[in-house]
Amino acid sequence: MEEGAGSRDYGSPLLNKGGIEERGKTTRPLKVGYLSGCLRRHSVGWLARWLFEHHDRDRFQLYGYFLDYKLVKDHLQEWYINQVDHPRKLGIHVLEAAEQVYQDELDILIDLDSITLDLTCAVMALKLAPVQVTWLGWDASGLPAIDYMIADPYVLPDSAQEYYSEKIWRLPQTYIAVDGFEVGVPSLRRDHLDIPNDATIYLSSQKGYKRNPDTTRLQMKIIKAVPNSYFLIKGKSDQDSIKRFFNQIAEEEGVECDRLRFLPEVPTEAVHRANLGIADVVLDTYPYNGATTTLETLWMGIPLVTRVGEQF
Repeated sequence: MEEGAGSRDYGSPLLNKGGIEERGKTTRPLKVGYLSGCLRRHSVGWLARWLFEHHDRDRFQLYGYFLDYKLVKDHLQEWYINQVDHPRKLGIHVLEAAEQVYQDELDILIDLDSITLDLTCAVMALKLAPVQVTWLGWDASGLPAIDYMIADPYVLPDSAQEYYSEKIWRLPQTYIAVDGFEVGVPSLRRDHLDIPNDATIYLSSQKGYKRNPDTTRLQMKIIKAVPNSYFLIKGKSDQDSIKRFFNQIAEEEGVECDRLRFLPEVPTEAVHRANLGIADVVLDTYPYNGATTTLETLWMGIPLVTRVGEQF
C-alpha cells in the first residue's frame, strides 16, 4: 500500500471510477468484493449461499476475501472459493487484507461480519472502496466508512433510521432468502428420551448467551399450561450452568424438572436439522432471537413461537 494511501477519498458513495458512466450505466462488470471470516460452516456461510449462486456474472465480477482462511476440510468454505471469480485466501492481519482489497480497486465492498469480527471492522474503516455496505452478519457497526446497511421493512422499519449512521437500504420483502438446507438422518427418538408418543414436545435450540431469565420464565409458563408436554433444550454452553439455570426457573414456576430434557451436540448441522422433526413447536429466544436456527426450523415445517422486538 502506498505511503499515505491507507484509504481512498471518494467524497460521496457514487461509482465514479474508470469504466463507470453517469446515471448508473457501466461499460464493464462492477467489481464487487465480499469480506468475511465466516464463509465456511458458520451461520453466515449457510445463509449467504444463494446470493453468490444467483449473482448476474455478466454484470458483476466477484472478489472473495476469506479472512482467517483455514486449510481444513470444510466443504462449504471450498464451495465459496469456487463461487467467486477472484478468491483471496487471507490470514488475520489487517494490513495484509487491506493491501489486497486496495490493489483490487473494487467498486463495492460488502462486509458480512459487522462487529462480530474486529478484523473486518478494521478493514472497512479504511474506506478502500467507493461504496461500502454491511449485510447479514449482525447489526450495523456504526463505522462512518460504511455507506449502507441492507435490511428490510420488518427487521428495520422507517423509524429505525435515526439510530443508524449508515443509510438503511431496504429490500422490498426480506433481506435474506434461502433455497433449502441439507438434512441428514435424525439421531433423536421419543422412546430414547423417555417421552410418550402422545406428548407435546417444545424445543429451544440456542447458544447459552441468548438465554435470559425473563424469556425462560415465559417458556416455562407455556410448559406448565400444556399438560403432558416436555421441553427439549439444546445449544452450546456450559452444560452444568445451563442445567442449573433451567432447573431453578422450572422449580420457581412450578414445572417438574423431569419434564426437561437437555440434548447433546450432534456431529453435523444436517443431523441437527433432521432432529428438529421431533418437536411439535420451537420456542425462540428474546431479545437475541434466532436467525439461522429460525430459518432451519421453518424450512423443516416446524411451527415457531417468537417475540417481535424493535431492533435488528
